Amino acid sequence: MDMVKTPGFTEISSSANRKIVWYYAKNINNVQNYPDFLHSLEPELNQILKTRVQQGAIKFNLKLEATYNRANVPKSSENRAFKTTATEIFMHTDIDSIVEQAFVKLLAEEDAYVYRGSGFTLEAIDGLLLGIYNYTPMAGSSYIELPAYIDRKRATINPQNNDQQCFKWAILAKHVTEQPKYRIGENYRQHEGKYNFDGISFPTPLSDISKFEKYNPNVTVNVYGLDKKFQPPRKYPTYEVYPLRVSDEEKANHFDLLSVTDDENSHYIYIANFSRLIRSQKTHHESQAIFCKRCFTSFHKQNLKHKLSGQAALEHHRLICGPHKPILPKMPEDGTVLEFNAWQNAQRHPIVIYADFEALLVKTDEEKGDNTTIIQKHRPMSYGLIVKASEDVPTELLSEHNIPTEPVIYRGSESQPDVARHFIETVTDISLNIEKLLKTNIPINMFADDIQVHEAATHCNLCKCDVNNYTRIRDHDHLTGKFRQTLCSRCNLSLKQPKYVPVFIHNLTNYDAHFIVTELGYDSHRIKVIPNSEEKFVTFSKYISNNFTFRFVDTFRFMATRLSTLAANLITPNLEKFRITAKHFSNNDLPLVTRKGVYPYDFTDDWAKLEQTTLPAKEDFYSTLTEEYIKETEYQFAEDVWSHFNCQTLGEYSDLYLKIDVLLLADVFENFRDLCLSTYNLDPAYYFTAPAFSFDAMLKYTSIKLDLLSDYEMLLMIENGIRGGLTQASMRYAKPNNERTPDYNPADPKSWLVYQDCNNLYGWAMSQFMPYGGFKWVKPSLNGLADLNATSPIGRFYEVDITYPNNFTINTTACHFYHKIVYHQAQKCRNSWLRLNQKKIMLFIIATSNKS
Repeated sequence: MDMVKTPGFTEISSSANRKIVWYYAKNINNVQNYPDFLHSLEPELNQILKTRVQQGAIKFNLKLEATYNRANVPKSSENRAFKTTATEIFMHTDIDSIVEQAFVKLLAEEDAYVYRGSGFTLEAIDGLLLGIYNYTPMAGSSYIELPAYIDRKRATINPQNNDQQCFKWAILAKHVTEQPKYRIGENYRQHEGKYNFDGISFPTPLSDISKFEKYNPNVTVNVYGLDKKFQPPRKYPTYEVYPLRVSDEEKANHFDLLSVTDDENSHYIYIANFSRLIRSQKTHHESQAIFCKRCFTSFHKQNLKHKLSGQAALEHHRLICGPHKPILPKMPEDGTVLEFNAWQNAQRHPIVIYADFEALLVKTDEEKGDNTTIIQKHRPMSYGLIVKASEDVPTELLSEHNIPTEPVIYRGSESQPDVARHFIETVTDISLNIEKLLKTNIPINMFADDIQVHEAATHCNLCKCDVNNYTRIRDHDHLTGKFRQTLCSRCNLSLKQPKYVPVFIHNLTNYDAHFIVTELGYDSHRIKVIPNSEEKFVTFSKYISNNFTFRFVDTFRFMATRLSTLAANLITPNLEKFRITAKHFSNNDLPLVTRKGVYPYDFTDDWAKLEQTTLPAKEDFYSTLTEEYIKETEYQFAEDVWSHFNCQTLGEYSDLYLKIDVLLLADVFENFRDLCLSTYNLDPAYYFTAPAFSFDAMLKYTSIKLDLLSDYEMLLMIENGIRGGLTQASMRYAKPNNERTPDYNPADPKSWLVYQDCNNLYGWAMSQFMPYGGFKWVKPSLNGLADLNATSPIGRFYEVDITYPNNFTINTTACHFYHKIVYHQAQKCRNSWLRLNQKKIMLFIIATSNKS
């Protein structure tokens, strides 16, 4: 059986259709404490569940396995297992909290076993078994009693059926007037003829409700789920209602149903009073409120915040909420701000690794589908890496911990083709040594000048806050003991040694990652992945101990161009920017190693080619990817390199080419790090992508505090006002008519053609003033509108109705002034559309001005 590795767990079994999957985490490190063992697995367990629930609702349970024995009793070992019941998880579920609760149950069960007088003591924790099951909770079947917390609201009718037709009885409950309404009898059956239940399965899955609506054209049905919540210090759980299925438009005969579940069944219940059911969940106002059934936004009868109120507000809200998926939005609390807090990223990462792979391009002629032929398969042939330590890291520490200071080049062979596995093992060994080095803790050693600087400091060197005798902290380098700066206590606590080593590879996502990820699971250590798609990753990390990893990062996500171009940008008359390359080559070598080399990729299609003792001919440098031959000057450069470095085989030339590539990448990215640290005092080695780095740089550089929207209505309004992306050519042919044209006709109206072009549209947009705070609803008014401009201290978003006169439609056919964002369900994308026949455009939002 193929074993699939996942972060911290190994897949050990699954059903044929993968509706049930079992994972096992073995206690390889022989952890002797239950809480430590469980919490060491918690991040990975959470990640597995969060990944699986993206594909649909699931249930999971845990089985904690251990061995117990009786003291001084030979052969008394006994296997024990502590289990949780299956717990359902939906997209909205707080998985971290659910897993924590499951751990509490496991520990409570184990505690009861030990202390009930069994006489057994723990010998070893064996492991944790995780079961995940696809879950279809909407197949409503037999009767389930409502939790008392919900039943007390008196907002539902729960028919006590003893068959599988609870969906039908929940629908009919709307028409029952006789008490008790929950008892099924003639009071229900007399209404069966009102609806067509043909083709509906019993028990009824959620998917069948669309059929019911189709067979009953005047009917719509919403379905809501129920989520159990534990809120200490409450003794008993509360429950939260959330949307599962919401119709786009409520018809005259509308039904709201509640779906509840137990360990075995699901059950539909009629919601007689929706507002009463969810009021306490969404608002503390005692006055009557009505709610949006898609997002549960509340609207009160009194006018609040200068907004519409009551039913009018709800109808208006539906226009902008309707295009969105039904959700239970979780907004930040009022007053929450976003500001720079990553002060630890201002400290240069002490040690990083740069790496690269070369591959054999094995020829093949494999058909894949009707229109695809695989002509090459890339097999890793060699790898190179260089460990780059900060100048502050003492060389004796590197030597003491066996961290290589020279480039590491490894080339496989026909008998040893596992190059990627060898790479992972090498990086693991180096990272283990780096972890030990970073645990060095030399006490601070301050000189008189250091003391004087520290005592004179009035502000934290990082966050610039005021410091005094009580909050002034001496920050020092734990690897050398040298005093670095004066910090406040908060910043000092954040400057801890990093718990990972970045491994930088250029174009990792699109190429090298495919070699690496297949070998990451060679041992039992955990893996952490941030995916970009099913086949590509933003980053992935490998644990080498409980809290230390090596992390793969793609430098192409910071500098999206070829390494040859990046290296060329560093060239100066004295080549002084190639500091790392210069350490490993002589001055005479530098003209040949400070530019990207030339390599016959397609020619190198098997291991035997590497034994060739001459440089391949110029025609062997042909690339099937670009369908080009190299230039004569490039081939001459390859000959110069071969001759200058006295290469004996193509394999040696390949090793040299790889070594140069790795050193060039190191120089390129180290220069980039220097620039970022000097400009923003931030090290990009802590980030995955340039956008993430630039966002933090913006927060830090501006010291801005961005107010986070806490009102879902505001969020919807702003999102609905997004425009852009319109590209069109409505008039395909235009002919000018004026004195300067050859076929000028004075009887016709004069016309001209003008060429217009706007440069740097994105740059212009990103340079405009932006709102950053003080968001509030105000009374609609146009007073002062004419006084606002792009630099006004206060800006407004207006939501307006626009009448588009007929003469405007004619005169602006080529490009209407207003367009609308339309979401295409089939294409899963948003497009800008012009509605040429639309005389009135609703809900067009204008940002009249903004504030920087």
